[in-house]
Amino acid sequence: MLRSHPSRPLLVAAIVFAATALSAGAEPLFTLSDDGRTFLYRARPGDHPALVAEMFGIPPRDVPSFLAANGITDPTRVGAGFAYRIPNQAARVLAERGATLENENASLRRTLEEERRRTQTLAASADEARATATQAERRATQLERLDRLWPWARLTLAILVLAIVAAGYTAFAAIRRHAQADRWAHALARELEEKRKAALGERQESGRRILDLETRIRTLEAQLGPRVVVSGRGS
Repeated sequence: MLRSHPSRPLLVAAIVFAATALSAGAEPLFTLSDDGRTFLYRARPGDHPALVAEMFGIPPRDVPSFLAANGITDPTRVGAGFAYRIPNQAARVLAERGATLENENASLRRTLEEERRRTQTLAASADEARATATQAERRATQLERLDRLWPWARLTLAILVLAIVAAGYTAFAAIRRHAQADRWAHALARELEEKRKAALGERQESGRRILDLETRIRTLEAQLGPRVVVSGRGS
């Protein structure tokens, strides 16, 4: 592969412009291939291959490659009219620069697309952050309201607790009074039952006494009745 100094493409371009300017009214020294990548130069009498290589900016170390590329095995036998094909370094450099720029452009497009995606992601993240911030503000507002209402809630809770305690105490007292009333009722019922039983016993005892008295009276009457009659007769 032919190598050239970084300033050689500029030299070749200068030669091209000079040749174009000089050839406005005469036959051109060289022409370009259709793709513009190769110079076509016809040797004139006395044009040695090394001289042609130097004219087109090819360094001495690349002359063997230049000769081989043109199929020259013996430089001394190259005569006038030989068509040299010299690589257009400027065109190659421009092509390489164009390819590099295309690559850079593609890389920039990829970077731009990645940045666009990152921007979209950041925008979505920003939206989520705003939504989260809005929710946090709402929660903070609610907490602030609850903080303001908390003393009243504590007071209400204390009142409810006191009410529950009072209701419990009242219920306990009512249950206790109900239990005492039940015990008093049971005691009264037992006392009444005992009194009833005692009265019934007394009645039964009185009945027995009455029967005993009646029995005794009848006995006495039975004993005394005839004697009273006999005594009447005797009198």
